[in-house]
Amino acid sequence: MTDRIKPVTLTIAGSDSGGGAGIQADLKTFTALDTFGTSAITCLTSQNPSEVTGIFEVNADFLEKQIRAVLGYFPVKAIKTGMLFSTAIIEKTCSVLSEYKNKGANFSLVVDPVMVATSGAKLLQDSAIKALLEKLIPISDLITPNLDEAEILSGKRIDKSSEMPDLALQIFEKYRVPVLLKGGHLKNETIALDLLFDGKEFTKLEKPYITGFYPHGTGCTYSSAITSYLAHGNSLIKAAGLAKRYLHAAIEQAYSAGKDRTLNHTPNL
Repeated sequence: MTDRIKPVTLTIAGSDSGGGAGIQADLKTFTALDTFGTSAITCLTSQNPSEVTGIFEVNADFLEKQIRAVLGYFPVKAIKTGMLFSTAIIEKTCSVLSEYKNKGANFSLVVDPVMVATSGAKLLQDSAIKALLEKLIPISDLITPNLDEAEILSGKRIDKSSEMPDLALQIFEKYRVPVLLKGGHLKNETIALDLLFDGKEFTKLEKPYITGFYPHGTGCTYSSAITSYLAHGNSLIKAAGLAKRYLHAAIEQAYSAGKDRTLNHTPNL
């Protein structure tokens, strides 16, 4: 019997007790896309798709132990960060990941700059924004902001899809990191447009906009899907395109759980 080798992925993010976002969504996605998922938990949250009722931050030194336990054992191919919450968490994450990179670890880093939950709860302290912008983003291989997050990254707000290329370019020129700008929050659109700029070219990622459903955990799922496809050795452009297809299928094939529908992390593709 021949062993089948799966690429290893790592999520550094918060735990969602409601199961639809955070590390729960990440690990479901990692498994669905045929990678071996590992995790380092930054925060425990008491939440469901409607609200976040509490946040308990993990000690930064214990977070470091989690990351080292994974990177010291597994040949991790791709990492994503989600909810980081505080300056201490961000600085510790940057320190450990940079150390392993300098020692020759070869992993891609996808940063989902999680700041606010779908329910409106703040998932990143105001005091931590500076550390996110100045320390974590510069060492990443891709950032995946939605339009609200892009406004914080750039200081500019847009309300039309035609303005997305200029905004993506502005963010790239500021941080010198490829950016996937997610346009799903735009109003009165029939196409869900995301725009990838890798420093050389723009790539449009388009799917029909699915109305009447505002699923919890789409950002986490999208970034973890990109992470999975990068772990399989795909180029950034191909990984983003495949992840867009996966997310659209997860929304389109949503099923009922509790009071509302939820993403289907194992859709037919």
